[in-house]
Amino acid sequence: MREYGLCLWSFGNAPFKRKCKIAKNIGVDGVEVEGNLDQNPIEIKNILDEYNLKPLSVTPANVDISSSDKNIREKAVAYFLDLLDWAKELDTDRICVHGDVGKVKGSEDKDLDWDLLVSSTKTIVEKARRNNILVVFEVLNRYENHQIVTCKEALDLIKEVNSSNLSILLDSYHMNIEEKSPSEAIKSAGNKLGVYHVADSNRQQIGDGHSNIKEQIKTLHSIDYKGPIIMEMVAQGPNPFTPEKELGYIEVLSEYYKNSLKLLKKWDFK
Repeated sequence: MREYGLCLWSFGNAPFKRKCKIAKNIGVDGVEVEGNLDQNPIEIKNILDEYNLKPLSVTPANVDISSSDKNIREKAVAYFLDLLDWAKELDTDRICVHGDVGKVKGSEDKDLDWDLLVSSTKTIVEKARRNNILVVFEVLNRYENHQIVTCKEALDLIKEVNSSNLSILLDSYHMNIEEKSPSEAIKSAGNKLGVYHVADSNRQQIGDGHSNIKEQIKTLHSIDYKGPIIMEMVAQGPNPFTPEKELGYIEVLSEYYKNSLKLLKKWDFK
């Protein structure tokens, strides 16, 4: 049975319990929680249980696992190794990994950057395997990171890491920017697709942009995708790197999620 969720980071600095209450009222099955190691994962799990929400995935902190600065890179990898223990206590079966958001240029040595990314990912994935947690590598876009911005690049990374415990997170918003055909990207991912994030082309509710989400849902069926569909939207407003917009943005965003969930369930029904 399909699980539908939303990303809690999109509600900004609202208290965690309020975020869960909103998610429950929207009608999702679970949520993607923020990987804040300062928060007690057992307490988070208890609140999720209170609202009958499943921890579908974990959004990581913004760290740089392919930095050419050894100190920065090692701290980033250490964060993910700690996050895997944190996620195990949370009782989730997957975490997300992605490049440092905002880092749109690497070092002068592209091959070195790639080797560092592969090496760091291998270290993270190996511990994830021992913790029985799936790693989903999120494909971003060129305005957020300089590595892994297409499904093909993600597949290349999986090939080099060579672990069945690594899969792909495709996001309809990012694909709208980078992929010639989002549906073809989904087909290319095939059984390596671990999570599907959805928003329209402007990262708002389905129908407010030009992405053909209905076709993407149809393609998910064609590859027999069984994973969750997780909505990741933001209210309209400036600064794409913060979810907090004008006064009342949470109410606007909640309506986005409610309206989009209805369409997703309609199109996803077999």
